[in-house]
Amino acid sequence: MISGQVMDESGVPVVDVRMCAYPDDYEAVRQQPCSRSRANGQFAIPTGRPAAYTIYAENIDAGYAAERPFYQHPGSLVPRIVLSKAKSTASLIFRLPPKNGQLIGKAVDAITGRPIDNLRFLMCQVSNRRACWSTSAKNAQGEFKLLAAHVPFTLQLFAEGYETWFGTNGGDINESIYVPSDARIQVFFRLQRLTGLADSALSEPEKQGGVNLPAPVQTAPDDGVELNYFPRKTKLEWQPVAGAILYRVEIDYCDGRVHGRKKCLDPQPHHRELNDRDIRDTSFDFNFVGAQPGRWRVWAIDEKGQEGFKSPWRIFFYLQ
Repeated sequence: MISGQVMDESGVPVVDVRMCAYPDDYEAVRQQPCSRSRANGQFAIPTGRPAAYTIYAENIDAGYAAERPFYQHPGSLVPRIVLSKAKSTASLIFRLPPKNGQLIGKAVDAITGRPIDNLRFLMCQVSNRRACWSTSAKNAQGEFKLLAAHVPFTLQLFAEGYETWFGTNGGDINESIYVPSDARIQVFFRLQRLTGLADSALSEPEKQGGVNLPAPVQTAPDDGVELNYFPRKTKLEWQPVAGAILYRVEIDYCDGRVHGRKKCLDPQPHHRELNDRDIRDTSFDFNFVGAQPGRWRVWAIDEKGQEGFKSPWRIFFYLQ
């Protein structure tokens, strides 16, 4: 057990901070015990076993990012705790760094003006290009909110079918961006299509019935199903589409930091091997990432390589 109290930079106790103990052997055990701070900032993390742990704290909504390398404050020292059979408990006072600034904006297609619903960002510290953070923003409005590093950083934005966007103006890969603590900077990105895709349907509103194949009918698992088993081997199934030569599946994992949540918040891509991208069958098997919500959709590709309409999102919930 690791217990203690979490305070802000002024020494005021902070409630509802997610406190996590990241074990050195995480890649082997795939478990990171966490808990939330209660009244007076008190917390208790049930570690369950002896190991060496790094302690992280976060409350994204309040503006505190976990101090992974990209987000580490220059004046902070991330706590480390070693538990053993002889010493199975430890306590500490955890002081939060200043709040992170925010980069808030929207990305649209430069030709149509329509929002781009699937964005991937890569941010790296200017002074340490190995200290990077990658995240995605997936919503129909093309909107995003990124917590900024405490130091100057660079930004790259990727979207399928579009040229890579650099910095705040699109063209400078080395542009240094700085957002002060607890400040907000608004940006607006107009992404250019890749050469040869000016007339292609890159979004659902651009697709046409009779030109683009219809969406496959999903058959399993049921929408909203709860899955209570481990390992999390998952089989997605759908009906065939006439004229399809292959299918593509999109799978996201959703924010699982609140136990029992029944909706998909902050969806992030569930990465798979590249050779799984083109699917010849009407099913797909994969191992899901964690005990949390996920969602999936599927679409057909015709002999010209054109994407069909995408199916609706189906959500599922793993309980363990």
